Amino acid sequence: MKQLSFLFLTVIFLSSCEKETYVDYYIDNQSSSIISVDGENIIASSQIDKMINPSEKKDVAAWSKRGKETDYFEPTSMFGNDLLITNATGDTLTKDYKLLSNWTSDVDDQRAVASHEYVLVITDADF
Repeated sequence: MKQLSFLFLTVIFLSSCEKETYVDYYIDNQSSSIISVDGENIIASSQIDKMINPSEKKDVAAWSKRGKETDYFEPTSMFGNDLLITNATGDTLTKDYKLLSNWTSDVDDQRAVASHEYVLVITDADF
């Protein structure tokens, strides 16, 4: 019984040492028209079908996980190669969403929780 109690406490202690990581991807529509975002959140296995009004910032994909998984922060890990962003006239986004450098990031890394927010700002010039 003592060994079982020790094992249980060890498992709880070790699992509490891992950090919870939250990641959110936002699209900030700074263009003059409504935009449509279609694709798939690969990690969550869910469809993305969003309409974003001008001057609106919308969360298009999110996930969380225990532990530090830095390779999941790349946009292609979240969206793959098939994210389609179009404006009201049907023009397709020319800014490459697959490059992390095109996203602004805000990282809040605490002892037990890390929060990563990535924002892709879209303007009229990006179509």
